[in-house]
Amino acid sequence: DKILGGPGERLTFKMVEAIRGTVNGTVVVAVAEGAVMGVAYVLAGVPYPLLLMLLTMAFAMLPFGAWAVFTTASLLLVLQGGSAYAALGVFAFGAAVMLVGDTFLWPAMVGNGARLPFVVALIGIFGGLQTFGLIGLFLGPIIMAALMIVWREWLMGYGKSSSERA
Repeated sequence: DKILGGPGERLTFKMVEAIRGTVNGTVVVAVAEGAVMGVAYVLAGVPYPLLLMLLTMAFAMLPFGAWAVFTTASLLLVLQGGSAYAALGVFAFGAAVMLVGDTFLWPAMVGNGARLPFVVALIGIFGGLQTFGLIGLFLGPIIMAALMIVWREWLMGYGKSSSERA
């Protein structure tokens, strides 16, 4: 507080919100995707649907992790004598669930948690992933949140009284 004052305190608070929003968004979306895919596994007759549902939840927290699980489930269904159409349906449904969840729901939840606009959260997530790898999923939104608060607080003068802006 002595070094950066009120703006520094708000910056720190915003970064904590970004971390919390990213972690919560990742976990909630992964659990939801896994649960939806668990229902699809049961309906399609995939062997060991509960185990595959739990694996989908766990691997959905990693980029493209859930894709490996539902692809394996589709292959397992065919190898166990199931219908090729059911396996194709599991794969297609899994692809749709993951695309919607990872492209729209996850950035929206991360953005809401960090109070970032959707596009800024999306850029932060994918830019962080490309730049920093897996840890970039968390660092990207944190950096974007820090940049947004610096822009709002220090460059545009939000949070200052009118006498401080002059």
